[in-house]
Amino acid sequence: MESPEEVRRMAPSTKLALANALKAQLQKKFLDDITVKELVEACEINRQTFYYHFQDIYDLLRWLLEHETAEALGGAEDWQAALLDAFRYIRDNHMVIYHIYRSAGRDNLLDCPFYSLARAIASASLEREARKLRLPEADADFLTDFYMYAIAGVMIGWFAGDMREEPEELVGRLSRLLEGEFRRSAEKFAPEETAV
Repeated sequence: MESPEEVRRMAPSTKLALANALKAQLQKKFLDDITVKELVEACEINRQTFYYHFQDIYDLLRWLLEHETAEALGGAEDWQAALLDAFRYIRDNHMVIYHIYRSAGRDNLLDCPFYSLARAIASASLEREARKLRLPEADADFLTDFYMYAIAGVMIGWFAGDMREEPEELVGRLSRLLEGEFRRSAEKFAPEETAV
């Protein structure tokens, strides 16, 4: 058994190892069918170490999605590039996403990769476009949710339709639809004195 100091020292690599083990299992089976026992055996750690880092498999899933979202979208210079990266991530990880999306045990839809990718894109885009506006937090959250659900809906439709369209085509369409909309939406919600 690892001491608390050893666990803290290896925390980032242990979390990543558990996330990688979960992702490997998700290549083969539904989230509902994966056990903590399988993950700890794959990582050669004990259950106590797993529970030191995560409350349960869904907590690990949330961490994995945050990590993967940051990795997938990290190099994007604008929302169109981030969207293209998101569609490519979905295509490259379609079995993992399918096994998450079709699992009954998810607490809510926000555990799904579509929503974590779409939220990251919407949030970053609104922050960038509305940085000079003093947008009330409740309105910023509302707009982020609105765009998250819109973008995630397109992703889900594409995924459910067997990803027939190329990511570049979808991003081109979305770009024509959304170009300038993040800023215009933020201006509509900004207090009068900050709208430019």
